[in-house]
Amino acid sequence: MTYIPLPRALPIERGVDPAGIVDFIQAVTEAGLELHSFMLYRQGAVVVEAFWQPYSAHRMHVQHSATKSWTATAVGLLIDDGRLALTDKVIDFFPELCPRPISANLAAMTVEDLLTMRTGHTRGISGGDWRNLQTSWVQAFLNEPVDEPPGQSFIYSSASSFMLSAIVTQVSGQTLHALLQERVLKHMGLDRLEWDLAPGGFNSGGNGLSCTSEDSLKFGVLHLNQGQWQGRQLLSPAWVGAATRNQVQDVWMGEFDGKQYLPRDKNKANEAQREGYGYQWWMTQHGGYYASGVFGQYCMVLPEQEAVMVFTCGLRLGEKRVHQALWQHLFPALGRSSADPKASQVQLEALIDHLRLPTLQGLSVSPASAALQGRYIIEPNEDGVHELAFEFHGDHCTFTLVDHRGTHHLRAGFQRPLETITSITGNYLHHQYQPEQTPVVAKAGWTTEGELRMDWRFVETAFGDHVSCRLHDGRLHFDRGVNTNAGALQRPTLFGTRISAQGVHP
Repeated sequence: MTYIPLPRALPIERGVDPAGIVDFIQAVTEAGLELHSFMLYRQGAVVVEAFWQPYSAHRMHVQHSATKSWTATAVGLLIDDGRLALTDKVIDFFPELCPRPISANLAAMTVEDLLTMRTGHTRGISGGDWRNLQTSWVQAFLNEPVDEPPGQSFIYSSASSFMLSAIVTQVSGQTLHALLQERVLKHMGLDRLEWDLAPGGFNSGGNGLSCTSEDSLKFGVLHLNQGQWQGRQLLSPAWVGAATRNQVQDVWMGEFDGKQYLPRDKNKANEAQREGYGYQWWMTQHGGYYASGVFGQYCMVLPEQEAVMVFTCGLRLGEKRVHQALWQHLFPALGRSSADPKASQVQLEALIDHLRLPTLQGLSVSPASAALQGRYIIEPNEDGVHELAFEFHGDHCTFTLVDHRGTHHLRAGFQRPLETITSITGNYLHHQYQPEQTPVVAKAGWTTEGELRMDWRFVETAFGDHVSCRLHDGRLHFDRGVNTNAGALQRPTLFGTRISAQGVHP
């Protein structure tokens, strides 16, 4: 596939006040929010693109549940073809995997119920709950109790989106990704794109898509333009209109425990009602709609303003300040004249040129390196780590971890961050994502007390790990935490004993 960028223009050339963009970037920076990228498209062109180093334009980024809106697009293709209908019953696609007896509620569930998250389930399954499930996800879904009649109550669930992907494959004979590639994506000049597979060869549907920020922006632009791309009608306007229209009036997000969403508790005042839900798209104020992924992955389409905004982030669960800053600063800048456009543009460009995430600070050398260097046998632990090792080479440290998955390495620079490819295990801190190989940008530094600290930023994801290593009475203490996660943010301390040529030191 040949990458073709979207047209570019200055903000003022498309009726956007650059001062509002400056105010937005400054607001999220002052709030300490971790943004990785931000792009704004208006009236036919990208008017701003901002990347916080070490993130950059051609890096893919995991989209998490923003993937769901892409999944709906494949469903729309088959509906337009007449090969699939909103009223089709879910059980009819997988009769051999259905439980016996089939409940009346399960039998009544339709494709449209999956699209609108009104399946009749009383819990919503997170992608993190199924990510390590090696048996059939289809069968797991069909065995889930359907306690209420479908088509009534909203319950957010990645399992519903997975079933849409599985149905697309059953109907088309292709993975969802392959169908989209053939019918839509190959015409759009996208960059590299990847999509995880679940057992059975189905794309995960509710999550697992990785793409660049510009490709996410293109996806939004395709919908802004009612499915048309450079004169070619890739999606029908009828489908785009239905998918991005509010289909569910009563939308409440129940409590999330890291693995599942629970039904709305009407006695809890802090459970705010959402604007609404379409076919795997969220509704938003000012007549817009958006794809949304956990930890801050957004593709927002604002038709009335002829605009699309894309963000990738590493935010904590429940963080709302990016949206608040968007409505406070970016939205008013759309269609607004600038008081001093030249000065605002110069300020904006200077601000973007210096965007970078905070870098670990520390000493480059320490007498403690001689004591820490070497291999350590790790005491039994729930993470399955058997051995850790440290090698110091002046300007960097090579770190090795041996666990149930094998032997893993990465390098952390003392003078500057270093990028390597690693297989290091981290699913317990990374919402159960575990790629076989992934790029990591790592920085190391010593404290004055002789503690080695490392920051590992997994730059195709939302995650950044914070590591500390110290010796206490000859015993290694190793701690590892993360910037954001649906589960715990910190793992239990690992303890180790040095291995010498003669064996383990007591």
